[in-house]
Amino acid sequence: MNAKLTTLAIIAALFSVSSYASDPVTINVTGKVVASPCTLDTANSTLDIDVGTKQTTDLAAAGAQLGGQAFNIALKDCPAGTTSVTATFTGTDDPSAAPGNGFKNAGTATNVTIQLKDGLAGGWNDPNYTIKTGRTWTKAVDTTTNAVSYYLAARAYTPTGSVAPGTVSASIVVDFTYQ
Repeated sequence: MNAKLTTLAIIAALFSVSSYASDPVTINVTGKVVASPCTLDTANSTLDIDVGTKQTTDLAAAGAQLGGQAFNIALKDCPAGTTSVTATFTGTDDPSAAPGNGFKNAGTATNVTIQLKDGLAGGWNDPNYTIKTGRTWTKAVDTTTNAVSYYLAARAYTPTGSVAPGTVSASIVVDFTYQ
């Protein structure tokens, strides 16, 4: 009889445990489908730009420039479905230039700023066409060639004049995002 009571007690305990209701659990599944990247077309891109050489006497006045060299960054083999590419430019801003209108010279020449702009339009000081840190530029992919090109121009510029001899150098990073 004790064995039957013990068995009934265990069965009752099991039923009482399983009869408790629990809160529902929600499972969230997330992800992202992104456009495939294009390939840098090294044969049609210029990544080392030489703005030339000038005498310090030619760079004595504020606003004098060195260069104005056009160049191209080309992407190719963009997969079907990749319709546009956004380039984001990053570098160290030069505090002596108009705010955000020049990259700091990492070379030894003083009073020199490096500027980039849209190579096909606008003036060097037009904020609609100048390239600065954080600037984005979105271009459509040519669906016939599956390619896209960014035409740019670079120059060294002195906002203050009185340039001291030395080298001109800047590194500007371009990150591409594909849509």
